[in-house]
Amino acid sequence: MEKYKANVKELAPGVRFCAVKTGAFKTACLSFSMALPLEEDLEAKAVLPFLLHRACRKYPDFTKLSGRLAELYGAALSAAVSKLGEAHVLNLSITAIDDRFALDDESVALSCAKLLLDLIFDPNVGKEEFLQEDIKREKRLLTEKIESEINNKRAYAMRRCEALMCENEKFGLSPLGEKSKVGELNGKKVYEAWREVLKTAGIQISFAGSADTAELEEVIAREFSKIKRQPAVIKTEFIKSSDSSRYFSEEMAVEQGKLVLGFRAGMENEDDDNVATKVMTYLYGGSPHSKLFLNVREKMSLSYYCSSAFSKTKGLVFVQSGIDTDKEEAATSAILDQLEALKKGDFTDEELAFSKLSMTDALRAVEDSPEGIVAWYDSQITRDEFTTPYLEAQKIEAIGREDIIRAAQRVTLDTIFMLKGTLEGDGNED
Repeated sequence: MEKYKANVKELAPGVRFCAVKTGAFKTACLSFSMALPLEEDLEAKAVLPFLLHRACRKYPDFTKLSGRLAELYGAALSAAVSKLGEAHVLNLSITAIDDRFALDDESVALSCAKLLLDLIFDPNVGKEEFLQEDIKREKRLLTEKIESEINNKRAYAMRRCEALMCENEKFGLSPLGEKSKVGELNGKKVYEAWREVLKTAGIQISFAGSADTAELEEVIAREFSKIKRQPAVIKTEFIKSSDSSRYFSEEMAVEQGKLVLGFRAGMENEDDDNVATKVMTYLYGGSPHSKLFLNVREKMSLSYYCSSAFSKTKGLVFVQSGIDTDKEEAATSAILDQLEALKKGDFTDEELAFSKLSMTDALRAVEDSPEGIVAWYDSQITRDEFTTPYLEAQKIEAIGREDIIRAAQRVTLDTIFMLKGTLEGDGNED
């Protein structure tokens, strides 16, 4: 039975409020997600959520903002940047005690909403530019984020495969932008990006908690009524299949090689047989009971890890594996052999049933926290209509053998990227 269903309202052009009313938790979560086309010159937008969640005109420094969060029963702010298909998504969220536990019938949710609005709509700026010391700090922190992605060799290999595979598509861009361009940022550029986001982003405000949302909707709608909104159109390009594959490699002073295979999933849009493809990908390499784990890692001992992941918002499947560099050819062959096995129906009904059960259990866990509920709906910011964990679980349960075979047969190899390790050792590193 469906536990929580979202109530959705449009508060302004391109601005919707998604509320799940529940008294099941001690905390509540409120999130602002802002989606724009994933395009060049991403750096100014990439620093925005981190810059905005540190101060505003009303609370212009860390001490004052921390004091206000303490007054809100120890509320916690967070910021994030990601990509969803070919959308660049900026997020600010706040988690606080649920209204049921506040003193004197105080609406903590309403106070949190007002604080987020202060941060987003009234930042601590000078004359049409952000303050130099704030920009200097955010440039340093953004550079560190980009460098940390490079230092994480598994993430770096995945990022390189994405970039090379989709070099002529927007999806090939990193949501953090390029390190070489971060130095060009200044207060005026970031201010202009902020104004652009408020005017053109597709915006979703998601809430999970027990509070009456009528006042939240009112104060949020009032702020957006001051802006002449012109929401941008966000469209993700889907390339259905690849006629041939390309190979790329780099060398790095690491012990363990990183092998990434990128596949086209045969999809024309996000809803094109995505549930069957999702289950197929999980059966392929999504768990310790998958084909890749049991065969490539355990039985053949060709990898330290080997897993698959599905990007339904772009129609791509990726396989990531940590290997000894001299086993590259054997590992690649074994990974492709396991895909061929799925295409031929070489899997048991028990394997399929276990995969479906694991996936539906994970979907039920989405509703175990207000943050999980909010993240679920935030991930659908570019969709016109929402699906729920319950409905998604029903679709998964309906998938049969022929659906898996069909989905696997549509998958074509596009790109192989190998990060070759040049150091000797046991290779047992992340």
